[in-house]
Amino acid sequence: MPSFESEKLQETLLDLLRSQEREKQLRDENAAILAGMSAMAGANSKRQVFNSLLSVLRKYIGFEHALVLTREDETAPLQELVTTCRFFESSIWPVSNTFIRCMNGESIALFAPKQVSEFKELPHEMLHYCHSVLLTGVKVSSGDALLLFLHSDRGQFTPQCRRVLERFRPLLERAIIDIDYRERLQSLVTARTQELIHSQQRFKDFAKTVGDWFWEVDTDLQFTYISSPNLANHVVDNDSILDIFDEQATLKKKLKIKFEMKEAFEDLEWRLPKSEGGLWISFSGTPYFSKQGKLLGYRGTAKNITNRKKRLFELQEARKQAESANKAKSQFLAMMSHEIRTPLNAVLGFMDTLAESGLNPDQVHWVSQMDQSAQLLLTIINDILDLSRIESGNFELFNTEMQLEDSINLVVNQLCEQANKKNITLTAEISPTVPKTMVGDKNRISQVMFNLIGNALKFTNQGSVSVDVSCNNKYVVIAVTDTGIGISSEAQKNLFNPFIQADGSITRRYGGTGLGLAISQHLIDKMNGKITLKSTLNEGSCFTVYIPIVQSAEVSTFEEPVIEAKVERSLSILLAEDSNTNQLVAKLMLEKRGHRVVIANNGKEAIEILENNRKEFDIVLMDISMPVLDGLQATKLLRENNVDIPIIALTANAMHSDQIEYEKAGMNGFLAKPILAPELNAMLNKYQTLAITA
Repeated sequence: MPSFESEKLQETLLDLLRSQEREKQLRDENAAILAGMSAMAGANSKRQVFNSLLSVLRKYIGFEHALVLTREDETAPLQELVTTCRFFESSIWPVSNTFIRCMNGESIALFAPKQVSEFKELPHEMLHYCHSVLLTGVKVSSGDALLLFLHSDRGQFTPQCRRVLERFRPLLERAIIDIDYRERLQSLVTARTQELIHSQQRFKDFAKTVGDWFWEVDTDLQFTYISSPNLANHVVDNDSILDIFDEQATLKKKLKIKFEMKEAFEDLEWRLPKSEGGLWISFSGTPYFSKQGKLLGYRGTAKNITNRKKRLFELQEARKQAESANKAKSQFLAMMSHEIRTPLNAVLGFMDTLAESGLNPDQVHWVSQMDQSAQLLLTIINDILDLSRIESGNFELFNTEMQLEDSINLVVNQLCEQANKKNITLTAEISPTVPKTMVGDKNRISQVMFNLIGNALKFTNQGSVSVDVSCNNKYVVIAVTDTGIGISSEAQKNLFNPFIQADGSITRRYGGTGLGLAISQHLIDKMNGKITLKSTLNEGSCFTVYIPIVQSAEVSTFEEPVIEAKVERSLSILLAEDSNTNQLVAKLMLEKRGHRVVIANNGKEAIEILENNRKEFDIVLMDISMPVLDGLQATKLLRENNVDIPIIALTANAMHSDQIEYEKAGMNGFLAKPILAPELNAMLNKYQTLAITA
């Protein structure tokens, strides 16, 4: 019995000792946990928090290196957050079953890490430290976290180590959460710092471009800040901003008014003296106020704008040169107008005379065809020479009752010879539904047809060109179809732009100005119609023109007058003209209408004739461009000498600006060369009526 009690007592004492040891161990562990938490609370960085944790755990777990891995997304791999080994910095780890078990709260000791899928693909320098691994996981607010303890020898982590991790889990969770928080905080601080650096740099860059010099003054206009004592080549040594401009009274007055009215100002220009380089400076400023709205002063910038002023000067010079070139172009066009119209005047005048000289019917028809062609040529010349009208689309339509069939056949007949030379079939089909007569500008429509059919023949080497005219609702539809070279889709984009051909090779091979289609589109647009194009490269093209059908009652544009000459009274006319051919043409046209004509070869002769026989003449037809004395100067001299006889400008310079000059010189009217019978008849009838009533 005593022996049994003795054994019982011994067991009780052993249990007491074990209990005391466990109690002491728990006290030590709790003290270590508290010490660790205290150390982490005073840490200033994630590294200090990590080191505080490791210093506690080293007393219970023998490891060489430690590593914390985290991830935010459950589908993402784990990334290194903090480590004691440089080989594991910035490392990325795949996630498989072992890591998932740990992140779910389990602590695992690996005795053969190479056999675990997460470690199989590690580089050799990392795997060298992973012969023994102890790991556990915790949940953090941002996602998952994993803590690994590593050793380069095998069998270093026992089941006791796993139990330590379990007992120290509160400390582990606190440490990893703290590390993760500090990492995020540090990342945020770094990002904000970087943004601040970028903002500062951005401000510096903006400052460099916005102004060369920054200034600030108080309410007394005394400087409180300047970015530099040197402004361009000028030294700023004044106390007041206004003192800078003592030699610039106007600018100083402007600034003073702005300051007094508390107004912002921009780009007040100031030029430095030539001794300081003569640079141009631009001043800008704005008032600034306290939170209570009290004026504190003004601040602003000054910028060297010398280069800008130089560019402005260069632009002004370029503009002057462009205006000079434009003036030269106008003078050239005026000269071309005169040179082209002068011989055309003779052609039209002699055709008009020839038509009334007793020709047989065939000859009358031929002359009529020649006259219509010449009229069409005159229309084309007018458009080409008057480029300003072409570019603005400001075309005048002379709408009259016309036969569309005649205009189409006229152009086709004119171009038949060209088609025959190329062995191309040229046909015109006009549907019976097309009105016999319609209101329109026959010359303009003929011009469009001449361009379209002429282009079709030009770019067709074999096959045919057909002109099909039909009606579609309220439109006459004219389709010009060819079997020519066609037009690429890219070239079609610019086809209706002035002076542009489909491509350079076409320009060289086929010639042309590239103006015809642009003029045609302007004309059709003016008629409230449209032109469309369908074309396939190397197969052919079809230009389709839609012209509104206008009835007689709908005519709203100017209708070309057709006036027959009425010889109610024979006029005595002085014709001042230097060209012998034009003298003959004009004299024939006037005498055929029953008038008496006296010829002067220049302006000087006209003045001499009128001075001696002023009352013998009813009107003067005065050419503008003449030798010795031109028509403008002659008219001015006559008006200065109180000669009030009507003077009509007779010239090939037919631009609107010229007509204004003729009126200023004292001329009473304008008759353009080539002289057209309707215009001549209208002018003669007007002065015959005046002569009768006088």
